[in-house]
Amino acid sequence: MLRSLIDFVCGNEPLAFESDFSLPESVRRLTAEVKPPLLGFRPLVSLTASVVVGKVTEEHVSLWCERLFIRNGFRPVFVGRFQTFGNRVILIGKMVGQNGLAPLFLGVVVAMSLLFIGGSLFELVKGSKDSALWLMPFGGVLPVLFFLGINRLGRWLSSGDEDWILAAIRCALLK
Repeated sequence: MLRSLIDFVCGNEPLAFESDFSLPESVRRLTAEVKPPLLGFRPLVSLTASVVVGKVTEEHVSLWCERLFIRNGFRPVFVGRFQTFGNRVILIGKMVGQNGLAPLFLGVVVAMSLLFIGGSLFELVKGSKDSALWLMPFGGVLPVLFFLGINRLGRWLSSGDEDWILAAIRCALLK
């Protein structure tokens, strides 16, 4: 259940692409399709507004989209690997958000919120006379809601990046 919640919040979507080529040819074609990262300046060097960059090997594929002078930490990243089944070559992976760090940030925010709520409830149990203290446990939910809102806003701002990444993969692996 926790995994499905994290997948919902962070947008982990499993994907598979069957290649029309052999394994070395598939790796070569995908490597030629994407550009190597260049400290965020790849769009400037390539003279385009958006470019798909990443690292491609047989064991690990990591692709993301970079835009000129824009850095979005919530951008989608494709993480996967090539696998062979008989004569078929399949790129299996998933589209993760925030370079895969969203579950870590979500865990930190939830832990801080639980600590805030626990401290507020502890003060209430001790018998505080302050009536405003009764609202404090509800304030502990606000950091989680803020994180979810920022996460969704960042993913919405980069929603076109998934199309760029998937188009680059399809262009490289299909005839």
